[in-house]
Amino acid sequence: MYNRNDDLLIVHNKKTAKLLNNETFFDYLERLFRIATSIFEWVNLPSSMDGDYLEEVLYFFGMGAILKDKDLGYINTKCASAGDLNIYGLPTRVTCYSFQYNKIMNVYTGLTNNNNEDNECILVMNNRRRIPTYSSMQLFAYRLYHAEQTAFINVNAQKTPVLLLCNDKLKLTLRNVYEQYNGNAPVIAVDKNLVDENSIKSVKTEAPFIANDIIKYKQHIWNEVLTFLGINNIQVEKAERLITSEASANNEVINMNLQAGLKMRQRACKEFNEKFNLTGDNKISVRVRSDLHNIIKQELSGVTELDPKGYYNSDSIISKSGVE
Repeated sequence: MYNRNDDLLIVHNKKTAKLLNNETFFDYLERLFRIATSIFEWVNLPSSMDGDYLEEVLYFFGMGAILKDKDLGYINTKCASAGDLNIYGLPTRVTCYSFQYNKIMNVYTGLTNNNNEDNECILVMNNRRRIPTYSSMQLFAYRLYHAEQTAFINVNAQKTPVLLLCNDKLKLTLRNVYEQYNGNAPVIAVDKNLVDENSIKSVKTEAPFIANDIIKYKQHIWNEVLTFLGINNIQVEKAERLITSEASANNEVINMNLQAGLKMRQRACKEFNEKFNLTGDNKISVRVRSDLHNIIKQELSGVTELDPKGYYNSDSIISKSGVE
């Protein structure tokens, strides 16, 4: 016999599952955003500029601009290519835009002697190919969500290791029994006149417990994300068993990923200081946050020493990393 409540329950469960899937995915995506935009710190920026917004722009769009506006002073904006490419494949003109701001400007490269501050900006690149971090984080978030939900389903399956087969008359009774079971009721009472030993049959679902393996797989994805972002991620439980060559190889990959983003930001700082003749205490710079400094290898990356606050000196990195 048709029961409308059965259909309503199915629709409700589907909506709940879809909502949980979406919320899990976007939760991981937001976590990755917070990590990725907290790696670099812009130092000594003019008060009219916002380093956090600049990192957000690089994360979502792959490039941004820093410039001196005749009315607003020094600012940073989003940007999009608006002209030809120079001999190094970089845009010669960009549209600098943000909320209530839109202006086309030439890109300063040092190839010309244009000293007009009002129509030239500095291009800030997230990496050499100007690829946003966001696209990679979407893929990682999907993998994390998928692993999380798979583990959740597997754990949940341990509560219903059997399927109960019955006729239509007993559906509601069995559903009520399942709800009590799912709610961890200590005692489940059923009318003996409604149920007999021949009216119900059970089928084992054969759901092995594999959640632990899935959680290990999810940790592997997390480690891959952190390596991609340039963050040390050697697991504590494995650290004691790592041989020197393993640790060195891991640090080398982490270091190269970190340098890919750091060098482009340092390049923008150098061009900005050069363009607007900023020297001494007025120079802007960018640095890796102090809690990440241990993963930059001094000999190979050209880092010479930490400043008094525990940060790497960005000027020494620029001069020794080939960014002139």
